[in-house]
Formats: sequence, C-alpha cells, structure tokens
Amino acid sequence: MDEQTKTGILRAGIAAPSADNSQPWRFAWSGDDLDLHIDGERSGHVSDTRFVLSDLAAGACLENMIIRGRSMGYSAELQVFPQQEDELWVARVHWRRDAERDASEPLAAAIDQRHTDRRFPWRGPITTDVQTRLNAQAERISGQRLWWPRTSHERNAALNLIRQAETLRFRSTTLHAELFSSIRFSAGWHGTCEERLAPATLAVEAPMRPIFQAMRRPAVMTMFNRLGAASVLGWRSAWLPIRLSPGLCLVVIPSSARSDVLAGGRALERVWLQATQDGLSVQPYAAAGVLGLGFVPIEAAFQPALSQLRSALTNLCGAGQGLVFLRLGYTRSAPRHRSGRRELASFGAFH
Repeated sequence: MDEQTKTGILRAGIAAPSADNSQPWRFAWSGDDLDLHIDGERSGHVSDTRFVLSDLAAGACLENMIIRGRSMGYSAELQVFPQQEDELWVARVHWRRDAERDASEPLAAAIDQRHTDRRFPWRGPITTDVQTRLNAQAERISGQRLWWPRTSHERNAALNLIRQAETLRFRSTTLHAELFSSIRFSAGWHGTCEERLAPATLAVEAPMRPIFQAMRRPAVMTMFNRLGAASVLGWRSAWLPIRLSPGLCLVVIPSSARSDVLAGGRALERVWLQATQDGLSVQPYAAAGVLGLGFVPIEAAFQPALSQLRSALTNLCGAGQGLVFLRLGYTRSAPRHRSGRRELASFGAFH
C-alpha cells in the first residue's frame, strides 16, 4: 500500500463525527497494518466515562476508513480491542489488495459531504424507501438496528426523553462545565476552528448569543436555572427542532459492551452517509443514550433522572440499548459553517 493510499484512508477516518468535535483518534502504520488508538489527551471526560463517546467516534472513524479502502480496491480485516489490558487500543486493520472486487463503494462519495446541521425547521417527509435504505445500512453491521417511532405516542415519548437529557446538560454543574469547555468562543460567531466547536456551528439565534455566551460562567448558569433556563434550553435545543422536523430514529446496539458501542459507531456512520446521499440533513442527539448507559458520574441529585432515562429508553426500543438519536429532514442549502479538522500529522506518524 503506497503512501498516497494510506493518506487517503486516514483523511477519510478523520472526517468522521466525534462528540463536540473532539477528534479523539491516534493512528500508527506498520506496513499494511493500521492501528487505531483513542487519544488519551482528548478523551475520558465525564460524559466519556469508560470511553463510550470515544468508542462511538472510533467506530465511525473505522467505518469511514473501511469504506474509503474498499473504494480504492482494498479489503479490511478488522481486529477490535487487540489487547484487553490496553484500553486505548481500539482496533488493528490489516489491508489487503483485492484485485477481484469491484472498487465501487457508493457511500465513499458522501464521506467529505457529511456534516451536522443544527438549523430548523426541516422539510419532509421521510419516505418508506428512505427508511428502508437507512435500516439496511445500520444492519450491515452485525447486531445493529434503527428504531423509528410508529405512533404519535412513541414520538412524543422520544421527544420528552431527549428534552430531559438535554436539560440535564444545563442543570448539572459537571455536565455544564464539560459542555461549555468544548466551545471555542475565541473563534467568534462567524469564524471556524480546527478542533472542538466554533460558536457559528451551533445555530444560536443572534439575539440569544450574548446570553448563551454568558451562560458559560457557572454563577450565571445557576442564576438562570433558578428562572427555569435549563428547561427552556432543553425545549429549544431538542424538543422544538425535533417536533418541527419530519424524521427521527434511534441507533440501537445489543448491549453496553465496548465492542457493541464501537460497532454502533460504525452503524451510525453508515446511516449518516446514506442519509447524506439521500439529500437529508442530520443532527445527532447522544445525551439520552450516553446518560442512559449509567456510566456518567454526575451529581447524586440527578441519579434518579438517569434511572428514568434508562427505563424510558428500554420502554421505547425494547431489547438492546438505545445509543444515539438522529433528527432527519430536508433543507434547501448546506449550512454556512462546518466544524474543522486538525492537520493530519497531529493524529500520529507513519512507521
């Protein structure tokens, strides 16, 4: 495998989504073997306890690389968590030239187009044919599936569940600090940044921007919460945009085991790429699923709320563990601002 091919595969990997654009990946080549590690300096925060968000991002990164490799005529032999004692070593991929296979890979073209769109409202509807294609992509990864609300009762239950999880992110001092630490306010409301979130990507309305920026201070957030701000923010960031959008689904994994979370990330990326090919806009909501896993060590006062999230998720999707909700719809144009990526060299070295 030549250097150009290796570079193309890595660039596809770092184009994957990650929580708050943390990009928690490290790569190392040894011949035609590629090792994927979690970057310990960019992982392990409170919501990433047991590396659940990093594993999710690593799964999406892996799937992008596998898809790109196939499009270049290479098959991937995947070994996940090669050494159990090394919790940061996620996978080893052995690449093999496959002259017999058709190098066409329809999803490869969507890798660089995929993005998060936080604007609303979005148009619809999401047809049965589109749902079928998205379901098929999730199921390409063994054990993974999508759950779709079939009734207004199920949709309302999902809406309330997501709203409650998003509200917790502002009510909990721990989660509040984590959330605002991921926003690079220094980039301004019209700039971009190569890591974490530029304010311009958050789709905050202009009149609300000074208030939102002030909320990064714990004392200000505490004062606003006495006036019910967390509930309003949960309503604005989750309930309202989802209510006004035509599509909602949930990525469901078999269990909370790390290997299943990793596979869930692979399924999530396949669904997202297919949605991109179908002209859909996508916004992920991971808080409900991640908090519902029960790993996140937030304040004792909010533990009953976490238990309610777990129960509500189980009631929605039945067997398995709901991991990430996806809001879906059609927009007339792509968003003006997208999250950046670090330079490729910062993710590791060739050997």
